[in-house]
Order: sequence, then structure tokens, then C-alpha cells
Amino acid sequence: MHARRIILAVLVTSSLLTTACFREVAKSLTEVRKVYEALNKEFGESVFVNVNEGSNHLALNVSFINSALNSRSRDERAARAQRAAEIVKQTYTRINNLDAIWVGFIRQETHYVIFHRSDMIDYFSFYKDGRRIMSRAERSGVTGSGVQLEVTATYSSTSDVSDVSASGIQLEGQPGGLGVTVLPHFTVPGDVRTEKIPPPKTVTFDFASYAEKPRFRQTEPITFLADEKPVLQLDGQFNGKDAQFCLLPVPYAAFRKMIAAEQLTIKVCGKDYPLKPSEFATLQRMGDYVH
Repeated sequence: MHARRIILAVLVTSSLLTTACFREVAKSLTEVRKVYEALNKEFGESVFVNVNEGSNHLALNVSFINSALNSRSRDERAARAQRAAEIVKQTYTRINNLDAIWVGFIRQETHYVIFHRSDMIDYFSFYKDGRRIMSRAERSGVTGSGVQLEVTATYSSTSDVSDVSASGIQLEGQPGGLGVTVLPHFTVPGDVRTEKIPPPKTVTFDFASYAEKPRFRQTEPITFLADEKPVLQLDGQFNGKDAQFCLLPVPYAAFRKMIAAEQLTIKVCGKDYPLKPSEFATLQRMGDYVH
């Protein structure tokens, strides 16, 4: 009788936990749906919205599919992306939990009903408050196709925090097309533009893969090799289909070892992606802002 009561208690507890889990998932889907409906109402174009979650890091991704702006100027796409980020800020109830908002423009074709081809035309990154993450070249008025290789340090006086990011690191393919990119960034209290700040606990590597079909499984091993020696291996969680995203938090102690080396290779799903000298130098410059 005692054993039967224990089994019953376990079943009831499991049922409650499962119910709570389902409620949480349903609530999350409802919030994402709210963002989707607001974007669809505003722009009247096909749009895909999803939340990419990785170890205490969240990014909300907005992808405009076959937008009329695909063939227009980058300035027009940038204006649309800015407005989309503002709508996300206004409608997504968990906005304070986000680390970033990504807005992309995708060209998608369907052949023989089941074959899909997707090309990333352009993409833009924003902080959760809707501010654009811009390279120094963009702030100087220099524009062009693809993403500029640059280190950017921005400071928010309202929250007294700085965000340091390296953009333009292309692991595979071409900027704006099919391939794999990574955007490393970190946030620290204080203004890194005026003085060096103690380092953050982690540096987040935002991986983005654009392919005709999913390139990575949901969970893939990611290894960092400094001078051909393994420094860190973590499991990355990829979300999405043709466009897949992964937010990978890297302990700063490991990041320090990486940038102290002479060469860095990132291995994803068993494939080596050695950083070009210019890309590695860009990554190293991120460390100049902290002790």
C-alpha cells in the first residue's frame, strides 16, 4: 500500500510538471504569435518569427520571405528592419529577457513542390531596446553589400552598460548569401570607450547558417582550437530550418586563451572553420576593451 501511494504521488507530480511545461510552451507560442500578427498587419508580407534559446541567452529572429524590398536599396531594408525591431519591442512581452533582435530578408524558391532554395539577402542586428548594432563603417555613412568586418563598442547611458561586438566573420559562403556567419559579443557595466572595464563572465557567439536545407542538427558539438589545441568544447543548440541560429555562451577565461593564440579554428559538426588573419585580428581587438 505504501509503495502504491509513492507511485501515485510520482504520477501526479509528473502530470503537474508536464502540464506546467505545456502551459509555458503555449504561453511562449502565444507571445511569438502576437509579434507575428503585428508584423503581418504592419507590412502585409510573408514573415517568419521564432525565438532562439541557448543557455540563458535569447534572440528573437524575424525573417521577411520574398519581400518586395529584396530588390530595393539596403537603406530601405534597414528602415524596415528598424521598424520591425520597434514592433518587437512593443509587442513581445518578454522583451527584457532578450539579448538581441535579428531581422533578415530571405529570397525563397520552391521547385517540384518539395525542393526549397533560400538565399539571405540581408540581415540586421538590434539590441533588445531597438537600437541598431552598427559597424563603424556604417556609422560613417559607408554602405555596401554584405557585412563589414569591424569591432563596435557602444555605450548606453540609461543602463550604464557597454556592448562590444565583432561583425563580418564569415566561416563559410559569402556575406548576404548561403553560408555560416558568427557574431561574437559581450556586455559589461560601465563605458568601455573611456576606460578598460573588468571582463564579462561570458562572450556570446551568435552563429547563423543559411542553406537550402538544414545544415546542422538541433544539437551539434562546437569546438574552439587555439593553435590547433582544443580550448573548449560545448554543445550548440540550433533552431530554425533553412535559416538556423545558435547562441553559444563562452566563458571569458576560455575566450582569453583563444585571443592569446596566433590562430583560431572553430569546429562545428566535425568541420573545421579556420579564421582568416583579418577575422582573428578583429576577434582579438574585442579583448582590448577589458582588463
